[in-house]
Amino acid sequence: MQAIFAYHTAREAEFNICKQEAQDNFLPDLNSMEVQDKEELAKDREQTGLAFEALVHNGLNTVSDDIKPEIVKIIKAEQKSYINRLNANKDHFKKRLLTGITSIYDDYIKFIYIVVEIQTLISQEKRKKNNSHDNFAKNIVINKLKSSEAIEEERIRKKVAWDTDLIRAWYREYLKPQEFFIEYDNLAKTTLEDDQEFVQTLYKTIIFKNENINDYFEALDLGWSENKPILKSMVLKTAKSIETEESEPLLMELSKNWEEDLLFLKQLYDLAIDQEEEYEKLIDQKSKNWEIDRVALTDRIILEMAIAEMIHFASIPVKVTINEYIELSKLYSTPKSKQFVNGLLDVLSEDLQKNGQIKKSGRGLLDNK
Repeated sequence: MQAIFAYHTAREAEFNICKQEAQDNFLPDLNSMEVQDKEELAKDREQTGLAFEALVHNGLNTVSDDIKPEIVKIIKAEQKSYINRLNANKDHFKKRLLTGITSIYDDYIKFIYIVVEIQTLISQEKRKKNNSHDNFAKNIVINKLKSSEAIEEERIRKKVAWDTDLIRAWYREYLKPQEFFIEYDNLAKTTLEDDQEFVQTLYKTIIFKNENINDYFEALDLGWSENKPILKSMVLKTAKSIETEESEPLLMELSKNWEEDLLFLKQLYDLAIDQEEEYEKLIDQKSKNWEIDRVALTDRIILEMAIAEMIHFASIPVKVTINEYIELSKLYSTPKSKQFVNGLLDVLSEDLQKNGQIKKSGRGLLDNK
């Protein structure tokens, strides 16, 4: 959804840029020695802008017949440039979408390793103070994460590394003063349950909750607020999988059927953009008292994605699609969007099933009953 929203925003910007470039052909030439008709040039600029809008939105046959051939030639060239830019933007935002999703797994490995970095810093500090009592160095959970061949292979492959100075600052400022840290440090002897509780609390109350740490990650990743719950769940599950001293940590997966899910993402993205005009007509027909250009952009994108999913993905039940996009509207759109999206998708789904545009099979058919 964010990738499609970015595409729409870029499209509007590209339209205005190309329109301006077309109009700029009729700016006064400041270097010309000839007298220029500024009023005529201003009129040409205005007509060029209107003609470009008509050409892009409604086609060449809507461009006024009395427009100068020179203007027609210019707007045709800018229309071609506009289309090329849109295609480039579509590819760009799709690649960014896929990169953003795959980077979640990279961050997952990185976040697993943060406790190892903290353990190293604590051990160095204790050695400097000749303090041999080090519960952190003996922490079974951290040591299992550190010694895991699978995690180490992923860490090397993804070139995971933390800025030591950054981790040291977080440790001293946010972790070391914490009561749970002090209590764990002072335990005469720790159990696996103590070790597990320390690691879980570290992630839950510091790494994924501290406001300053979260501000740091938000500055690096625009999708942090969406990615954080996924990362937190994956990291905590991996730590919890160490249930005995013989346990090996389990690496989580973003998806059980990643190749299938990746194909779904690509197809849904393409459909929501390529079939936009068709989907907007459907929305416009059913949105009583609302012209399509008055519907919030986020609502339009949500509706268009939902329509694409209902029509083109036979194994996904209609009611599942509707519920998912209602949830999206609650998270990302206006306060009234939930009711609007729900009502419109109910009506659209009924019509699309009646006229045969929605055809479900497999689970999609069974779960619709």
